[in-house]
Amino acid sequence: MIQEYINAESAVIYRQWQPQEIKQIAISVLEILVYLQSQPQPVIHRDIKPENILIDEQLNVYLVDFGFARMGGGEIAASSVVKGTMGFMSPEQMFNRELTISSDLYSLGATLICLLTGIKSVDIGNLIDANYRIIFRHLVPPLERGWINWLEKMAEPKYTDRYKNAEAALAILRPLNVSSLPKVIISQENIEFASDQWGEKLTETTRVSNPIPETIISGNWEVAPHVSDPPHTPYDHSWISFSPQKFEGNNVKCEITVDTSKLVENEIHKRKIFLHNNSASETLKINIQVKTASVPKLEASSIFMFFFCRFVVAVVIFYGFSLLQFNPVFIWLAIIHIGVYCLVPSIVNVTKNDIVKFIILFGLVYYMFSSIFEPLAIAMFIIGVIPYFLVLLYLFILAKTVELIISKNEIGQLLISQLFSKEKKVITLLTIGLDFSLIMNFNIFYEVIPQLHCFTLGEILLSGGVAIASLAVTLIPLIYLLFKPAKMFYKYRKSQPNLIKP
Repeated sequence: MIQEYINAESAVIYRQWQPQEIKQIAISVLEILVYLQSQPQPVIHRDIKPENILIDEQLNVYLVDFGFARMGGGEIAASSVVKGTMGFMSPEQMFNRELTISSDLYSLGATLICLLTGIKSVDIGNLIDANYRIIFRHLVPPLERGWINWLEKMAEPKYTDRYKNAEAALAILRPLNVSSLPKVIISQENIEFASDQWGEKLTETTRVSNPIPETIISGNWEVAPHVSDPPHTPYDHSWISFSPQKFEGNNVKCEITVDTSKLVENEIHKRKIFLHNNSASETLKINIQVKTASVPKLEASSIFMFFFCRFVVAVVIFYGFSLLQFNPVFIWLAIIHIGVYCLVPSIVNVTKNDIVKFIILFGLVYYMFSSIFEPLAIAMFIIGVIPYFLVLLYLFILAKTVELIISKNEIGQLLISQLFSKEKKVITLLTIGLDFSLIMNFNIFYEVIPQLHCFTLGEILLSGGVAIASLAVTLIPLIYLLFKPAKMFYKYRKSQPNLIKP
């Protein structure tokens, strides 16, 4: 017998076959099967496996070893079945049932799965479940869904679920794209937003990446429809936006922005957003949760009472300075004391027990020093202790009056230590500035009015200008900040009928 020598190796050799190469091998074998199945008596190979497929360097494919080949279907002897290769035989061949021309398709499908996953022929049985179905998706990189579906249909356990013949399988395979797909990884699958102030826009960042080489992610964002949201297109949502909306790349930073001015106050809004992409999963889901803040409710009477209290406090402090005949320089000393006590949290946050301990300790120290250095002890008492308690009293009054203009819904019970939180610092400092601006103005008028006849018109105007300027520096920004919640509340009430509920 003379046989042609083929300079090629079997497909069983270890090699990392690329999806496009596997497709070309599949097309070549199917073309051979189309020829065999088109004979007057169709030829069934019955032993297609990687060892029986030879492939040369030009990717030419040869199907060999027709020792088990059979003309037509019908039952076969048990001895023939035993000589087959387990894992590559179709279930009907294993159980000595009637063969069909689709029996070779099962064997070819199992062979291609070996090439795609890199699994050895002897181990293919490890992928077959109790229903004789080959489970392989978990072993392959992300690939076009149509290509994977085609392979699964080729290796269906029931011959009626496979392609009818090689020609039908080939017609489906030729136009399929079998390229590798990207694998989409999202840095956050659950994103929470929490607003400190109703109406602000909140932005969170998520990163979309792809570890599969020679592939690129192409994606676009969409907000899932919700019963409370108005109708929207995939690219235009009423209160959720994306930047970028569409993208291509393997390491993309995406910003998700929510506009709380479109939402009902003091509620938790939950939505789902989709990332449509060209990976195997096609669509990924992210859960977002938005906690909206309360709208501050500030009444005009509270603002009036606040300014009235500031006026009374300034009068009392000025009267105290005047009664004790303190030099105006002491006003700056008082401001310095308040600044020191405010900047040192351990001083502001002292408890009653700490104050008692401090008084006892100071009493002992004062008693020791007074017998030796009486003037120094008196100076310590005047400079250290008295300002401390006066400043503490002032801060307590300040906390209670600022409480009038800061919504309790926002901060709860306002304590002295909370005055100097980041959110309320500006209002607090402007209030302190207003107090001492009033005191300075009282001092100017206290000195100028009794001696008005001694001043020229220019000096009077200059004094009045200084007084107005010192007040304006703190009063104008303070009024703006105080009426800002009122404007916000008016805006909320006006848009409330159209606001979106959770």
